[in-house]
Amino acid sequence: MTPHESTSRRIGAPHQMVNAFDTRVSSGISAVGEHDWDALVSDNNFFNSHRWLASIDNALGNSEVLTVWSSSGLAAGCALWDGERVSGLFYLPDYFTDMRGPWQEPFLWLGGRRSTHNEIPCVAGERRTQYLRKLGLAAADIAARRGLAGFVSPYMPVPVALEFAGATGGTLLLHSAEAAAPIPSGGLPEAMAAWKSHDRVQSKAEISAFERKGNRIEWTPINENIEALAARLVAENRARYGSKQGSAWMARLLTGQRQAGVLQSAVAAVASRGDAVTALTIFYRFGEAFHARYFGCDYDLPDNDFRYFVLTYYAPVNYAAAKGLKHFRLSTSALKAKARRGARIEPLAAVVKLTGSASLEPDDVERHNNSFVGTFQREYAGHLSHEWPIVNC
Repeated sequence: MTPHESTSRRIGAPHQMVNAFDTRVSSGISAVGEHDWDALVSDNNFFNSHRWLASIDNALGNSEVLTVWSSSGLAAGCALWDGERVSGLFYLPDYFTDMRGPWQEPFLWLGGRRSTHNEIPCVAGERRTQYLRKLGLAAADIAARRGLAGFVSPYMPVPVALEFAGATGGTLLLHSAEAAAPIPSGGLPEAMAAWKSHDRVQSKAEISAFERKGNRIEWTPINENIEALAARLVAENRARYGSKQGSAWMARLLTGQRQAGVLQSAVAAVASRGDAVTALTIFYRFGEAFHARYFGCDYDLPDNDFRYFVLTYYAPVNYAAAKGLKHFRLSTSALKAKARRGARIEPLAAVVKLTGSASLEPDDVERHNNSFVGTFQREYAGHLSHEWPIVNC
C-alpha cells in the first residue's frame, strides 16, 4: 500500500507539511510498505519490524502507526498504543515509584505493543535529528489533543534514548535492562572460554546433567504441530509465574504470526526425553541477530535437568554460530541467570515528554537515574555493558 492510503490521515496544516515533511497516523502497519518500513529497522529492533507489528495487529487488533514522510519516502515511524492498566511490564506507575510525576494518568505509548526493546525506525544521515524531532512533536500533539498526560517511549536502549530525548526535548528515565551476548564464530566453546571459571564449570555441569537424563534437542521450523505444542507449554510456564493468559491467548499470537509471515524467520529448540517433549524455546532471526522470545515447559516431567538453561542459553549459541549470526538478544527477564551464562546487561530507558507546560523535576530525574545505575553496578558488577554509567541524563 502507498503512503496515500485512505487508512492514513495527516497531522497539521497540509501547506506546512506536504513538501519537507508529511506526518500521518495510520490505522495499522499494513498502511505502510514492508520494504520501506524494514529499511529503517535495525537487526536488534525485531519487535518493531513490519511483520512482527502486523502479527500483533492480527492477533490483538490494529495499533495506530505514526509516520514521517519526506520527498524521498518514509523517513521515520513508530507504533502507538495505550500501555496497560494493570501492574506489570507495561504499567507506567510501576516504573518510577521513587519520583513525582503524573504516572497514574494515561499516556500515549510509542513503540511496539508489549515490546521490551524499542528503537524508533528512522533514516540515518544528517537529517535524522529533524525527522525524530518531527515525529516527537507529532506524538506530543496527539497526546495533547487526546487529553493525555504526555507520551512515553519505553524500553529504549540508552544510545537511541539519548538521541530521541535530545531531538524531542523529552526526559530520559532509566527503568529496565536487557541481556545480550555476542555470538562468536566458534560457538559455545569459544564463548565459554571468556567466562569466569566458576560460571564455566557450572555451565558444563548443567549441560552434562541435561544429557545424563537422556534429553535430546531438535531444531525445527514452526509448523502447526509445534504451534499447538508451544501454545500449551508456554502458557504452562507463564501460569507458573502468575500469568492468567492461557493457551488460547498464546495460540492466537502464533496464528497472528503465521498470517503475517513472522514464523518464516522462527525456529524452535525442542527438548525430548524418550517420546515425551519436555520443553521448547522459540527464537526469531532478523538480519544478523537471534532473538529468544518464548520458553515453554511440561512441569509434570521433573525439570531438574536444566532444560531452560540448555535450550535458552547454551544450545542456541552453537546453532546461531553455525548460521553465521552475530548477536544474541535475551530480553529482560532472569537477568542474573543470563549474566552468569555469558550475557552482558544493557540499560533500557523511557523517554517521557509531558503535555503543555508540565515538566519533571530535574533533581528527581538525576536522583532516580543515579540510584538505578548504582543498583545495577552493585548487583551486576563485571557483567554490565559499556553504556553504564549514564552521564548527564
